[in-house]
Amino acid sequence: MELLKKVILSACFLSIVISLADSIKPGESFARQLKLIFSLLFISGIVVSAANCEFELDIPASAGTEELEGYESISEAADKVVLSAAEESVIDMTGRILTSQGISYEKISADINMNEDGSISINEIGYCGSEFEKASAAIKSNIADTEVKQIE
Repeated sequence: MELLKKVILSACFLSIVISLADSIKPGESFARQLKLIFSLLFISGIVVSAANCEFELDIPASAGTEELEGYESISEAADKVVLSAAEESVIDMTGRILTSQGISYEKISADINMNEDGSISINEIGYCGSEFEKASAAIKSNIADTEVKQIE
């Protein structure tokens, strides 16, 4: 981090100095030579600042085990959030389908899975209401390959 700070500070300082020096150049006849000199100064300033910093790339032998466990728990939590959001979306969509066809319901549930490739499959949709047959037909016609189960 210290290396990055020094490199950025050097680049900013050299840019300001070069811009000021470029604005007071004597004329266009020396523009190419001054541009070459300024470019070399800029590059050497960055290289020198990076070389003066004590930079170590030391990776401990135990690096990654705790972070990996943390990543797995974060990944599992993210999967749960995605599944929950997908279930809510399926329930909402099913409710809109039933309402648009004039079918009443008390409760709708959804059972979904997340596949290894990240895709989501709907295992079954639960329906609680008095018009199960009509609801089942409406759901199956709008959501292919879905099992509809009567729930309480």
